[in-house]
Amino acid sequence: MEAIGETSLPDESGSQSLCPDSQSAAAAAPSWAHLHKPIIVMVMGSLMSAAGGLLFLLRSSGVTEASSSVASACLSIGLMFVVVGLVWIPILKEKQRRKRFSQGE
Repeated sequence: MEAIGETSLPDESGSQSLCPDSQSAAAAAPSWAHLHKPIIVMVMGSLMSAAGGLLFLLRSSGVTEASSSVASACLSIGLMFVVVGLVWIPILKEKQRRKRFSQGE
């Protein structure tokens, strides 16, 4: 008799699995799913660059007394993040291509 709250897992012939194999998971995922990290990095960099540009424009128009070094730092760090994301995407695509090629053999 089963205890309350205990679940039974299907036997070897069952279709349910706690850890799906990587091939079925890869087939179900969209082709851009492996690019989520560089996309996030590029969005964050774009937002930081936009904040730096806004600070620079507000300071040059006299609206705020923000330090110009803060605006410059935001611009440079944001652009660095964008470039890192742009370089990261071809690296991940090449890695995925090599992985598919090695699985095909």
